[in-house]
Amino acid sequence: MKMRLVKFITVIFFTIFFSAAKTFSQSNDACLECHSDPAITMDKNGKTISLTVKKFVLARSPHAKLKCVDCHEKFDADAVPHKEKIEPINCINCHKNVAERHPYHPTMAKNIGKPGEVTANCKNCHGKHDVVSPKNPSSRFYRTKLTVSCGACHKEEADEQAKSEHHFAESKKNETVPTCIYCHSKAVTKGYDLPEAQLKLNQERLCLDCHLNNPNVKSTFAKTLVKYESSVHGSAILKGKKEAATCIDCHGAHNLQKAEAAESKINQFNVPKLCGKCHVSISMEYTSSIHGTALMKYNPDAPGCTYCHGEHDIKPLPDVPPRVFEESHIKHSTVVRNKMVFCIACHADEKLMKKYKLNTVAKAHDWLPNKASHWETVRCVDCHSSYAPPNLSHNILPPEKTIKKCEECHTQNSVLMAKLYKHEKQTSREKFGWINGVLLSNAYVVGSTRNVLLETMSIVIAALVMFGAGFHGLLRWYFKRGGK
Repeated sequence: MKMRLVKFITVIFFTIFFSAAKTFSQSNDACLECHSDPAITMDKNGKTISLTVKKFVLARSPHAKLKCVDCHEKFDADAVPHKEKIEPINCINCHKNVAERHPYHPTMAKNIGKPGEVTANCKNCHGKHDVVSPKNPSSRFYRTKLTVSCGACHKEEADEQAKSEHHFAESKKNETVPTCIYCHSKAVTKGYDLPEAQLKLNQERLCLDCHLNNPNVKSTFAKTLVKYESSVHGSAILKGKKEAATCIDCHGAHNLQKAEAAESKINQFNVPKLCGKCHVSISMEYTSSIHGTALMKYNPDAPGCTYCHGEHDIKPLPDVPPRVFEESHIKHSTVVRNKMVFCIACHADEKLMKKYKLNTVAKAHDWLPNKASHWETVRCVDCHSSYAPPNLSHNILPPEKTIKKCEECHTQNSVLMAKLYKHEKQTSREKFGWINGVLLSNAYVVGSTRNVLLETMSIVIAALVMFGAGFHGLLRWYFKRGGK
């Protein structure tokens, strides 16, 4: 009986001993007995790799409560190497929502858990044993450190971002400033595998979410963005036209700078080049104009694209003193309709005109007879821009080359006819509709016809009448001769 009891106690003792030994061999302390040694290394693919794990670093990690073997599965502590084939740690075993939380790296998210490694993977970004929560200010992924951390791979973009207004505001601890992850967690880049037009629409809405719709963002640009989507660019994007310009096409994606900065894309002196990337023909005309050449010489008084066309399509009309319209006999409604109010705003400024030794708009047109009728019919650009193809009215001429002779306008084949006729035809159709625009159009000056279509119809009708009369006379003559 005593012998059996001794055997039973012995079995229990060795079971507890080996269980404890196994537990110890799988504990972090057992692993760190070797792996805390700074000299411990291994050779892999011709490279010497350190296997040192610093206990105090691991203790500060979100993984501090985990055992080594929780991640390094099926390792045999008593064997060296501990495993015949060591596969990479598969973080997705615990972090199931990796793809959802990392949409800005769609390729990486798709390859999580697959054999092999990709450049953007868990340990290359977050580290190995030194993982720190992004909420911790010491983390390399804390919001104020993202530009530097993401820049480890995306160097060019980080360099641009470091010069931007966003980065400057972030350095002032402005927590409303968008970070790399904030913007790229939205479907705004090609990695999301969406049509280009949809990506551009997403980009536009991302910017508007802050600069227009976020009450916590004190944006000085909000007032100019209210009607952006009804602008030429905004409405084109909504219609799915991928060629249309969105926010980043003009302002840049990362290097966003104020217009005052000399290297800013939207600087007054850089705007014509920016617009010219899409509007090539217009840019060619403008740069050869008196305004364009003045702007290229860094004359701040020279009007650029945005002065006349606005920035986001809600530029208010310039404030022109009432006396200007009284002196020049120009109707305010007319110049607004013809979009010539911007010309008047500058050329009615006596101080500005005196600076360049030019007459104001009223004095410069004193020679013109019946000025009121001319202002109603002829736009500034009709006389003051060149007639060289493509004739888009942006090549503004110097005063000495401007049309001043009556016959240059009031003749059948004058150079003004095509330009003025085209403009009047368009405005008449906008005002009266297509049919009434043809019949009621005032697209004429002395020597010109009302409308090409109306003129053609008149000629056809006249020809038919003449043909009918002639044919009728021929038939009467023929049958009269036969009657005899």
